[in-house]
Amino acid sequence: MTAPAPIDVLRAVLDPMRLRVLGAALDEAVSIADLSARSGLGPRDVAAAVGYLRGVGLLDAEGSVDHEVLRAVARELPSDRGTLGEPVEGPWSEREAEVLGRFFDGGRLVEMPQSASKRRLVLEKIALDFEPGRRYTERDVNFRIQLVHADYAAVRRYLVDEGFMDRADGSYWRIGGRLDSTAHRSGREAGGAVVRTAVEGVELRPYTWDMVDTLAHTANDPRIPPFMGDGFPHPYRREDAEDWIGIATGSDPPMHFAVFVNDAMAGGVGGFPGTEEHTGVVEIGWWLHPDLWNRGITTACVVALADHLFADHGYMRLWAPVMHPNVASARVAEKAGLTLEGRAPSAYVKHGVRYDQLNYGITREQWMADR
Repeated sequence: MTAPAPIDVLRAVLDPMRLRVLGAALDEAVSIADLSARSGLGPRDVAAAVGYLRGVGLLDAEGSVDHEVLRAVARELPSDRGTLGEPVEGPWSEREAEVLGRFFDGGRLVEMPQSASKRRLVLEKIALDFEPGRRYTERDVNFRIQLVHADYAAVRRYLVDEGFMDRADGSYWRIGGRLDSTAHRSGREAGGAVVRTAVEGVELRPYTWDMVDTLAHTANDPRIPPFMGDGFPHPYRREDAEDWIGIATGSDPPMHFAVFVNDAMAGGVGGFPGTEEHTGVVEIGWWLHPDLWNRGITTACVVALADHLFADHGYMRLWAPVMHPNVASARVAEKAGLTLEGRAPSAYVKHGVRYDQLNYGITREQWMADR
């Protein structure tokens, strides 16, 4: 029979008498006379309850609970995994991608499967983050795993025990799992994925070497550097653009992006990951050509960058230092959702003048809670 709607099942069992009848039917078929004698309920009341439960399909004609109906109703209920369930891209079959989608959310492992076969599949996905033929320190291994799951020690042990990695003398290296031919190409070779923003026509593109001349032209505006760090020079020469793109293409996955507005380069956003005790933390920054200021573009780019770093790469915290007179950047940080966490007096010196540093930040948990 067709499963009843979950709301009809709820209405059926909210009545104490019907719930008692349903409980009795779990062990054996309900006898109206016997149940009336045991419970003290009148036969007419028991019969009415049995009739109601049969009407919604919870009891069959013999008075027993129809377990198949219960299972069908359960399948109709919302999943307790929220937004999980999207297939995971990679070198997976369709079935494997669906299984992985039940355990990963935006690049983060939310649950280690109990099933041995599913656990091996999850571990194989994590192992793809390690390049065959390369040796890693334990600190490197912990950092990469922490971007996926908080209990990096347990996952690291699983990777070794299940034959995906081996270790000796403080070094780890990958020995198992399939090879994703695109997983370890550099940002310059693979180009990386374009990050979309909420503003039509505005997107973040990983830097490539063919952007050198365009970057030098776009960044060479005297209105940009007054409140930027000294690493953003003026005049901005071709050699400066080459130096920056060398840095930007050296990270895998890409951490720095050129801002494009209607297919024209207009600025940049990105971040520098912390190391050692600052593992999992990223310092982010941004700039935009002045002709496009005050249109909400920079805020949209910072939001898209934060989504990318938190959801796709699992970083735990972002922070942004802002020079105090830079009211526009402070406003961008606040509109993007970052909170002013502190102020460091006289932390900057620019053109011989001392300025305070405003520190804005947000954790992954705070970001995801607001999405």
